Amino acid sequence: MHLHAHGATSKIRATMPSPTIDFRTIRPHHGSQHSGFEEAICQLAALETAPDAPFHRKGAGADAGLECYRVEADGSETGWQAKYFFEFGSSEASQLTESLSQAIARHPQLGRFIVGLPFNLSDGRVGNRISERDRWNRWVQARADAILPRVVTIELWDETQLIERFSRNEPQYAGRRHYWFDLLHFTPDWFQTRFAITRKALGTRYTPELNIELPIRRGLLAIARDPAFIESLTRLADELDEARHRTTDSVARILASGPAATQAADLDVRFRAISSLIRTASISPADPVPFDPWVRALDEASETLGVCSAAIWDLRTQQGGDRDEVRRVQFFVEHLYEAIEKVSGIIKRPVSRLANEHRLLVTGEAGTVKRRSKGTPDRRRRGTPFSDNMMLVC
Repeated sequence: MHLHAHGATSKIRATMPSPTIDFRTIRPHHGSQHSGFEEAICQLAALETAPDAPFHRKGAGADAGLECYRVEADGSETGWQAKYFFEFGSSEASQLTESLSQAIARHPQLGRFIVGLPFNLSDGRVGNRISERDRWNRWVQARADAILPRVVTIELWDETQLIERFSRNEPQYAGRRHYWFDLLHFTPDWFQTRFAITRKALGTRYTPELNIELPIRRGLLAIARDPAFIESLTRLADELDEARHRTTDSVARILASGPAATQAADLDVRFRAISSLIRTASISPADPVPFDPWVRALDEASETLGVCSAAIWDLRTQQGGDRDEVRRVQFFVEHLYEAIEKVSGIIKRPVSRLANEHRLLVTGEAGTVKRRSKGTPDRRRRGTPFSDNMMLVC
């Protein structure tokens, strides 16, 4: 058996084709494209919020001038307001003024007010006509003067900035791009193109019959603390955050007046803590990876989620209430369960646990050679990638 551990001599960045994102066709949310745009803005805001920063999504009804907001480390607040209109005249400016006034009145610590618009402001300068860009700039200045001595920074997320965010290659953004705009992004042609680029880079080192992903290779990456292995651990926190974002607020809201209210309120804290444990763990070559504390935290969070899930199931059997909302929250809970099982399974794998081993014995039949292809023993430092000529022959 020949096992090749190939390391790339150069990094190849595969740039995905930029999709055409049309906010006029954004997926409705609760039956409305206005609500869809608001929810999309809040999801983008949540992605740009640190795991340990409190983030609050306003529910349906009066939003006090903000769709969502986060609390910064200094106690100040950053809030988002989404407006689903495609021009900026005096009427639209009045709507924004009302939202900002409510936000300032209801949020004494508001320091940043971010406005999301699904279009780019025009800057046409025809005669004495005020362009949308000029109207925006005048509105910002007028609001800044009106609220003195209080100071609130007003920022704009326009169409270009929103498209940039939705077009990022990270899985969290790609998934939202597909959901909100129904774009088939990872097409067969895309995969074929990426494969052709990678195969060309490998050259003669690529042999289809032998290029098989084996558990032993993952084990070697773990015991060597290869950067790819470390990155895979960080992605576990991303997986949990992705599922948590859609679930915990909904669970807390729907169970707020029931017997599981305490567990529901505690759910978000537990999952944020797990993500923080993974991201802040010291995983230098000399430090053990704290797998066991991660597993314990996941088990405790799973128990709390189980209590909440049972309470939600009870709601489904009761008369009255919003049955569709209950089913939607139950769906999110199941998705969070799947994330827990996936992350826990990866952490518990024997090949992952090899990261805390300090010795590796390679065995084979008599007469075979366990060496580097250049004939030198592989006494290598943890935390460095495998070199291109690494080969184990068994």
